[in-house]
Amino acid sequence: MAVELCLSSRLTELLGDRLLYGSETVELNESMFNGSLIALYFVPLSSETVATDDRALRDLYKTVNENEKTLNIIQICYPDLSDDRRYFDELTSDVPWHSVLYEHAEKRIRLRHKYHVGNAETLLILNDGYLKKVYTRNGLKLLSYSGKSFPWTNLWNETICQEALKLSCSNESNETIYGLYFSAHWCPPCKAFIPQLIHAYNSIRKRMQFEIIFVSSDRSEQSYNSHASSMPWPSVPYSNTTLRQNLTECFNVRGIPYLVLIDKNGNIITENGRAEITEDPDGLYFPWRRRFVYSLSSRLLPKLQRFPAVVLFIEGDQEEELELAEGVLLPVAQQVAKTRSNALYDLLFFIAPDDCASDTLRQFTRLTDDTAPLLTLIDIPMARISVMEYGIHITEKSIMNFVLGFFDGTMKFTTIL
Repeated sequence: MAVELCLSSRLTELLGDRLLYGSETVELNESMFNGSLIALYFVPLSSETVATDDRALRDLYKTVNENEKTLNIIQICYPDLSDDRRYFDELTSDVPWHSVLYEHAEKRIRLRHKYHVGNAETLLILNDGYLKKVYTRNGLKLLSYSGKSFPWTNLWNETICQEALKLSCSNESNETIYGLYFSAHWCPPCKAFIPQLIHAYNSIRKRMQFEIIFVSSDRSEQSYNSHASSMPWPSVPYSNTTLRQNLTECFNVRGIPYLVLIDKNGNIITENGRAEITEDPDGLYFPWRRRFVYSLSSRLLPKLQRFPAVVLFIEGDQEEELELAEGVLLPVAQQVAKTRSNALYDLLFFIAPDDCASDTLRQFTRLTDDTAPLLTLIDIPMARISVMEYGIHITEKSIMNFVLGFFDGTMKFTTIL
């Protein structure tokens, strides 16, 4: 019973306590899904999307559920250029599946960022029945591929990743971290990145079990051979076009060079390995798992586009000042991670030293006051910012009280225009 309540609570955190079904609002409960797969269908609110042909998805939904309910689709109509109610009603009025309510705007926005849905992007992301495991982000592509019949659950860890990891020269271990490196000979940034990657690779392997597998986007076997010869790790054979394409689709590769770190089961550890190596050339923080407190840099600014964040602006950028700031932020961040975890989003914590990245953030959020230290909560996905009341001394206790206002809904925000 406790497990069921926990799972139900997770689904409610993500989707809301009610869903839209046609013109009716229905309560979300565990029996609604009954252990079936859940596909999240992300649709941008726009006139172009209203005209989109979704017959293939409707046919799949009808076919796989003829005898027994094995697939639930939850449609998330997220704001693109606007959050137009007319488009929402047109997109949801006659679909045979459930939709997240228009009134649950925050959930629609945060779900979009949680699942890395790009601007104006339509995606069908297949998950398990509790939205804990993603099987594939490429449901719409798989709809049109012959030979890849639903339920597609073996197209993630069980088949594609395992086939690639078999190419590794390392002895299999639970501790081994694998990097899939997507690159091509024709790509100048790829060539420029390889020496950095090799340096980090050799440095990391002195301390940890780490293997890289090259996944080529080359246009000829000759280019592939030339490119692969510059790397000291194994490669997916050029002749294995299917595996190369499947890996690209699995990890939603949108540009190269791209380095993603995974464990032996194909679970993603770090998505932006290239940026991590650029900032940490010797891999001292490898495998770059989520930290309790980050020091703001230009590389990390994109994180704030996806998640709310507590940002402490400080004077200067010396090590001593950073350590003092971390001393008050870290206990709060650890306590929040322990007691206030949320399935819908992570609350991040940043120290913002006095540099260009901080200036960029201040300008973007229209934070004209250059006072420091200054404690803020910046929620770019929801286009809002809150600043702790002036005159309050910044301590572990005052930071915690400030953050609790975010969780209990009493925090006062200013809109970021």
